[in-house]
Amino acid sequence: MQERITSLIEMFAGVTNPSNYALSPDGSTIAFVQQVNDVSQIFVMSLDTRDWHRRITQTLDDCDTPRWSPDGKQIVFMRGDALWVMEANGAHARKLIEHPAKNSDPRWSPDGSRIAFYSRRRGWNHIWTIRADGTDLKQITRGDFDADDLRWTPNSEWLVYCSTREDDLLTRGIYFVPSEGGAEIMATPRGCWNGAPQISPDGKTLAYLSDADGWFNIYLFDLHARTTRQLTRGECEIGGPFFYDVASTGGPVFSRDGARIAYIKHRDAKFDVWVIDADAFGKNERRVSTLDGNYRIVGWKDAQTLVVTFDSLSFPPDLYLLSLDGNAQQITNSRLPEMENPIAPEWISYKSRDGLDIHAGLFRPKSSAEKFPAVVFLHGGPNFQFAQFYYPLPQILAQSGYVVFAPNFRGSTGFGTEFRRANFREWGHADAFDAIDGTRWLAQQNFVDPARIAVIGPSYGGYLTLCALTLAPELFCAGVDLYGDSEIAESYRHGERDGRLDLKRQMGTPEENSEGYKRGSPLYLASRIQAPLLILHGKDDLLVVPLMSEKMIEALKIEGKYFESHFYDDEGHGFSSPQNRRGAVFCDEAISKFQEQKSLKYNRGLGIASQRTLAMTEEHSAKTNYHRRTSRYRVEQTRNGPRFFGKRARKTRARRRAARARRRERDCWIRRNRASERARYFRDAIRFT
Repeated sequence: MQERITSLIEMFAGVTNPSNYALSPDGSTIAFVQQVNDVSQIFVMSLDTRDWHRRITQTLDDCDTPRWSPDGKQIVFMRGDALWVMEANGAHARKLIEHPAKNSDPRWSPDGSRIAFYSRRRGWNHIWTIRADGTDLKQITRGDFDADDLRWTPNSEWLVYCSTREDDLLTRGIYFVPSEGGAEIMATPRGCWNGAPQISPDGKTLAYLSDADGWFNIYLFDLHARTTRQLTRGECEIGGPFFYDVASTGGPVFSRDGARIAYIKHRDAKFDVWVIDADAFGKNERRVSTLDGNYRIVGWKDAQTLVVTFDSLSFPPDLYLLSLDGNAQQITNSRLPEMENPIAPEWISYKSRDGLDIHAGLFRPKSSAEKFPAVVFLHGGPNFQFAQFYYPLPQILAQSGYVVFAPNFRGSTGFGTEFRRANFREWGHADAFDAIDGTRWLAQQNFVDPARIAVIGPSYGGYLTLCALTLAPELFCAGVDLYGDSEIAESYRHGERDGRLDLKRQMGTPEENSEGYKRGSPLYLASRIQAPLLILHGKDDLLVVPLMSEKMIEALKIEGKYFESHFYDDEGHGFSSPQNRRGAVFCDEAISKFQEQKSLKYNRGLGIASQRTLAMTEEHSAKTNYHRRTSRYRVEQTRNGPRFFGKRARKTRARRRAARARRRERDCWIRRNRASERARYFRDAIRFT
């Protein structure tokens, strides 16, 4: 079985999927990004002749986000942190602007005179514009907020964008600002999440998504009368699976004549293409897609045809031409021959301990075995969901003889605002118990071996993996934490701003909700872990900093737990390079090995401390919980807190002294070079501003 898994992982890791599709103004050609030797390059392909795609960039730097000029003759794109413009065939590429701060997502104005883009040169993700010849740089938005979902109005006089302000994190508003800069106008109500703005071709109507009625639906805002009406209704979510990315995955898209709106609607873990007449007042709504999986809308080729991508649990994304009568023509073919007979999941539901309906996907291997080992797969987010889109690991595990169970715990998208907010102030507790309750249901099934259930998850799923291993250690024989948090108060202090604001929105600050932060931090309960654990993390992760895994590793060492870990160079939040994606081999090897060795390791005495129950009471400080030891250690209370004596404690103190020495050496180097670094930074800032 191990050879089968390794071959599948090698196959999937070598597949690089196109992304960042951009349809030309006349709908005849599509530009997209694809990796070549681990470097992102831009390709174009004709939709009329179906010619194979042609590469138009030849660089050593990553190229990204191609955008067509209104006349279709030029393409603006990102190359590293610089904006570049080239002809549509790739010739005469020239740099417009570069800055050490991050620039991103350029968009051409409809009249072709200016290009809008984001830049962090003032510390926030603000909108700037520049002439197409690289002159007349202007900052458009100002303030302590990040702008996103940028659009131009058809007359090029206004820019439309979305933003969340720190004083009201439950509101995401849509704003209009003059293209020359000035006072902004908020077009959406407060107290709800709005996004995916689209302006009609005649410039009279703003279409957007909002959860104002408890479910994501389409609303239309009349720009002249300044009135809003709801276009779609019902307890069914519109938009893509990721809460923060509905704009690029499922928001409303006007047809070229403005008569229709296409969008993505969630249905039983699938994402279908629907079309509605823009003036239908909720009527004449119809589904036009036929395949079961995940659709994304690229744009309208003409009045009767959409350009979409489609993927499923087994098949990577491919381009399709989808007509309004449901006829789909496949343009690209990325399907792998080894996966022509994938395992389709069953979709089940179960009750949580407080009565919520929790939905989950269940993969059962095609085998005659009576009982199978199982893997509980926990998705990231938490505002995401496990659905029928391309994610190869569950399919690989199922093809290799594992039952895979993937619950959509509270906080997941697709089930309304109330369910999405059900884990607010309860991270790592209420949602973790949803996963634990599902695992108990799984263990009772007659086709599952309850002694061989592992748990695995990326990002927030990795964090919930640690929580599950501490809250119900007897359920799991192994765990795999992929770049997850371990102490969420520390993550709040060290993570990047977007993640910090998201944590504040859902949990409050550590000062406001200290008990919730403590209860939701598995680091303090490391002594409870019984199962062997594998930890994988990228060294350049800014969202969940490597410190989170380092702290968990230190706690596991102190508690004498059995674990393995690996940190990847040049990887952020997730593994992007094909070589590192092969690290999934580690996951399966670890699960198989841990299942076989669990009893052996614990017979050696490494799990003794895990048998004790740790009471989380007010008189137990966080530091005491973190340094909980077995009885073979002598503990003395000192003025600076508890001090531990013993061989392991001495080794730990020696490691910390060495780490402090390295930090002092690093700080001395920084002080020696600070003057030259500051001079170089201001020289670059003056040069590029």
